[in-house]
Amino acid sequence: MTQHEDPSAPRSHPQDIDARLRVMRQPPICGDAEYHAVTLTADEEGHTRFAVDTRWVGWHDMGRRVEMRQSRIVDMRYGEIWTRMARPFHFVMTFEDLTIFLMAGGHALIERSVAEAAFPELTKPQPAQPSNRSGFVDPRFLPVGADKRVPTPKVRMAVLRRDSRRCRICGRNPDDNVDIVLHVHHIRPWAIGGATEISNLITLCHTCHDGLEPHFDPSLYDYVQPTAGTTPLSLFAAGVKAYRRAVAG
Repeated sequence: MTQHEDPSAPRSHPQDIDARLRVMRQPPICGDAEYHAVTLTADEEGHTRFAVDTRWVGWHDMGRRVEMRQSRIVDMRYGEIWTRMARPFHFVMTFEDLTIFLMAGGHALIERSVAEAAFPELTKPQPAQPSNRSGFVDPRFLPVGADKRVPTPKVRMAVLRRDSRRCRICGRNPDDNVDIVLHVHHIRPWAIGGATEISNLITLCHTCHDGLEPHFDPSLYDYVQPTAGTTPLSLFAAGVKAYRRAVAG
């Protein structure tokens, strides 16, 4: 999935659309339609995210591992992936359906002609930088400074505050252990495309940092989730709820 903010999301209350959404969960009679797989969520600050299933089409910057990716055309069987993950999704076959989906968020298979008329950028390759475990993000939508190797003092302090100034692996901090030096570590290393943004940074003590093997350990993303004990399903559900709040204003 390649992600970016969606500034065009409508400002409307979603409470009256649930009946229509239930209808949109039924497969269309035409079984050979082509789709774009789209996801709409938001973060805790209300910033909306428009994510699309994409395919690799080349390199934008091989040195920084920034790819060129383009929305992948799928058929209705793609929905089986979301079904196995216990995530509801919708079939968007008309522009009226699209309006409903833009109010509700979540997952949707959007009929190809509808998606490409509404979002013409889907037909064009876009730069995409690795993000979190397996996703991608358009580098143009990353925070200022995310392309620099060293975090700014403000970003570094934000990571330390989030992590309570403790190593997220062993739990030690400099207040209780005078030998501790805290490092702000890139989970996905900068050298292989990891962005210098808060979601890709974690506080580690010098001992745990030096002992990382391999250096890129995706399990560290579990330590920087917004809420302890969350699951991918609960995070998705929270993202959809946050999206509905955001579009409701």
